[in-house]
Amino acid sequence: MGFSSGLPLMTVLTLLQAWLKDGGVDLKLIGFLTLARLPYSLKFLWAPCLDRYAPFGRRRGGWLLLSQIGLFLSLWGLAWTDPRLLTRAALLAFAVSFCSATQDVAVDAYRREDLRDDELAAGSAAYLWGYRLGMVLVSGGGLVLADRLGWPTVFQAAALLTIVGPLTLLWSPEPAAGLGRPRTLKESVIGPLKDFFGKRRPWLLLGFVFFYRFGEQLITALNTSFFMEAGYTKTQIGLVVKGFGLASTLAGVALAGTAVRLRGLAPCLWAFGWLQLLNSACLTALWLLPAKPAYLAFFVSLDHLAVGAGSTVFVAFLAAQTNVSYTGTQYALLTSVMALPGSLMASPAGWLVQLLGWPCFYLLGAALTLPGLAMLRALIKSGLAGLPAGLADLTGQPDGPDGPDGSDEPGGPGGSGGQGQSRPAS
Repeated sequence: MGFSSGLPLMTVLTLLQAWLKDGGVDLKLIGFLTLARLPYSLKFLWAPCLDRYAPFGRRRGGWLLLSQIGLFLSLWGLAWTDPRLLTRAALLAFAVSFCSATQDVAVDAYRREDLRDDELAAGSAAYLWGYRLGMVLVSGGGLVLADRLGWPTVFQAAALLTIVGPLTLLWSPEPAAGLGRPRTLKESVIGPLKDFFGKRRPWLLLGFVFFYRFGEQLITALNTSFFMEAGYTKTQIGLVVKGFGLASTLAGVALAGTAVRLRGLAPCLWAFGWLQLLNSACLTALWLLPAKPAYLAFFVSLDHLAVGAGSTVFVAFLAAQTNVSYTGTQYALLTSVMALPGSLMASPAGWLVQLLGWPCFYLLGAALTLPGLAMLRALIKSGLAGLPAGLADLTGQPDGPDGPDGSDEPGGPGGSGGQGQSRPAS
């Protein structure tokens, strides 16, 4: 499922730009056509429909299968389109983004409903492994294939690769937790908000979701420009990032999935949050060191390890906050809040670099990690972290039946932490 989600994302982000550029489309128009990515940011608007309506099954045979069929047809259509036919190209690109974003909502909901709470981190790690592999295969392999066989073959191959999604569904059970869906569309819109803001101190939780990856999202916006200004060639950057970067990301994902299983979610959120802060600060050293590939490989590896590990535990945490009756809507909303810093900081990042210089820019990224860590500490100390029952607190000791501090934290069916909601242990 992760592979099926990563593949269309890089088709929109990478292949479409190269395809339009090769077709002689003006750069300004190419920039305008990036608006086709909007469905990824707005998916929370139609997520309630996915929670309310269940054609052919709520998750497995419904929206997942329909979105995957839509992806196949949209990508196959691009294979028979001239990039100079901008209206048709834009509509097909939007269709790819819309179907991909819809698939993301359904997959995120499926993962939450199918896995027990203590399986969320390992499941998120498996998902992110597939996601990264799908991204690399399309972004790297697609460009190589375009040089040799042409763009129609690239989009046909991408369309055929989407068949991995329906094949996966053949071996995927319908989650038992998905049976309690909203009864009306109004309930699927109001219910998720009422449920979430019915938690104690929900604004503190939202603040944590917003700030936990704030610093990391700021510094990664301009990493390639930073490496080039630090004296590294595009070839060095490409080889190191695609090689060491991918390996380190996958290692970070695996490390986080294993660590959560052994130590619990809260200690890992805490530890990998500090790792992200350390990574931001360490990148300032790369600016001061001579431009040697070994230095670049070390810092890129540290950077991607921190991002891979931090992303995995955070994805598991977000899933744990959702009520299984409104999984799609609540998860889409939380991921939109999570992505908001990246959207807000992408434009002023260049201005901040010119104002502060690269070393201070990365130190600022490290400092912006601190509010998220402070909020995490406050959430756990007050017993309001919403961490699932049975996972560990900061000391690594199992929580009691009523939460880390004995408080009466909701955890039954329909709550954010009920382990009895999903399939039994195998």
